[in-house]
Amino acid sequence: MKRYLQAVALLFFFAGGIALVNWIRTPKSAPRETVVIKNMVATLDANEARAPYETTQTNENDPPPQLTINAALVKSSIDNRVFYEVNPDQHWPLASLTKLMNGVIALENFPATATRNNLIKRMMVLSDNSAADALADMLGMGSYVALMNGKAQSLNMAQTGFSDASGLSYLNQSTIRDIDKLVTYIMLRHPELLAWSRAKTVRIDGKDYRNINEFASRPDFVGGKTGFTDEANGNLVTVFTTASGPVTVITLGAPTKEDRFIETLLLLSWATRHFKL
Repeated sequence: MKRYLQAVALLFFFAGGIALVNWIRTPKSAPRETVVIKNMVATLDANEARAPYETTQTNENDPPPQLTINAALVKSSIDNRVFYEVNPDQHWPLASLTKLMNGVIALENFPATATRNNLIKRMMVLSDNSAADALADMLGMGSYVALMNGKAQSLNMAQTGFSDASGLSYLNQSTIRDIDKLVTYIMLRHPELLAWSRAKTVRIDGKDYRNINEFASRPDFVGGKTGFTDEANGNLVTVFTTASGPVTVITLGAPTKEDRFIETLLLLSWATRHFKL
């Protein structure tokens, strides 16, 4: 029965459907912020979400900021209008951005228990590697990573590969365009991941933990994920609200942990002003 329901879901997803997000059911354990994210994409058509990227013309009198990051993407979260991109197809170590896919696999393959949800929260809010591995160990690391790679293939993330569940491996690599496909899927099917990631603090087993994401205190922060290793440097995926709708900003390879936040804000500020978002 579960496989039948999943097949029906995929049929509607790829066919476009009507107000796809209305079809998505919010787990009882998901926070109320999930509804906010759902409302942002309530009119999103799945076919439109998978349309070709369309680069928006820029005004040469207002050039984008000078950056130190290796790759970046700024785009509408709902219609694939690209406001800025650099090195969109270059492979780069994911670091803890890997945990976005880990969260998808956990939500799609385990009963909704407090243990599962707490491990996911630790991943998304604290970037806890042990929590990521604990989720994978429920099925066996090899089997879990295989599911992650299979999901990437099903989302047409052709330039993405996973070797572990946490992102410590340099072999976990992707491109900003592939990462964006995953973010779009999460917004449509698993908005609770973003809702959990935007919490300033999270309570787990009676103890409060502070979010390591510096954007958690911003009212326009919808959600996202940090990542950092010596090989990847600073990675960051963020979805912001604007007057024109949600905007996705992805930055890879910032020299320092702080630079990824600074340069993400520079890009957001420029795009908001330049395109009147």
